[in-house]
Amino acid sequence: MKTGFSTNAFVKKSLNFAINSVAKTGFDGIEIVLDVPHAFLPITKTRIGNIKNKIKQNQLKITNLNANTVVGWYKNKLNIEKFEPSLSNQNEKMRKWRIKNIQQSIDLAEELDAPSICITSGLGGNSTKKESLARFRDSLDIILPYAEKKGVLIGIEYEPGLLIEKFNDVKPFISNEYKNLGVNFDVCHAAVLGENIPKIIKKLGPKLFHTHISDCKNKIHYHLIPGIGEINFKTMYKALLDINYKGFLTAELYPYSTNPEKAAKETIMYFNKLMK
Repeated sequence: MKTGFSTNAFVKKSLNFAINSVAKTGFDGIEIVLDVPHAFLPITKTRIGNIKNKIKQNQLKITNLNANTVVGWYKNKLNIEKFEPSLSNQNEKMRKWRIKNIQQSIDLAEELDAPSICITSGLGGNSTKKESLARFRDSLDIILPYAEKKGVLIGIEYEPGLLIEKFNDVKPFISNEYKNLGVNFDVCHAAVLGENIPKIIKKLGPKLFHTHISDCKNKIHYHLIPGIGEINFKTMYKALLDINYKGFLTAELYPYSTNPEKAAKETIMYFNKLMK
């Protein structure tokens, strides 16, 4: 198992600064968030080349490309719903834009040799859950064959408050119909929902493509540095070993944007202790 850190803790810094800092701290890899301020798509070939070179110079791997949010879509608008437009959006024009955006994410994953991208279902809009899920599935039917040709895995991230918000919601989507569709498992989300994290990990098995690691207290959705909350990471880690998970433990600590370097240092210390 390898360690990673997400750039969403570095939103007050440049992407180059984030890459340098994550490498200097001792992580094996970095997750790049495909949104403002770092890499809202599309980006130029020159920019892609610069990112590739920076990653290579720092001897990092891309753990995952995070395509969950689209704050950049709103530009200067005040009312922002970061998960919309989504793949379940009832506005066909917006949904098609999001499908294209995910295809661009897949293209970038191929360019950067990223094993996976993570996506969310979005909110679903004002229609029924059944109708929203049907639109989401229709979008996947377009995206997944495209990703398969590029050799990129797609991990659905379920999250409290979204259309697909818990394990039982995502479970029907990760059958063997598409080999490249699985889950980006966020342990904080599972803890907030009161799910049994080791059991979920074992149920996911090979469909667990990537992890987001953070802690929480009192089932409050606030991504804390691992080890300062209530999650039992020892049992989580054992469950990952039991399913022979060989991917990344990627810390996602966006509440620490005022001092991401400190959060990264504390996290790598905890990961090293956990993985001994």
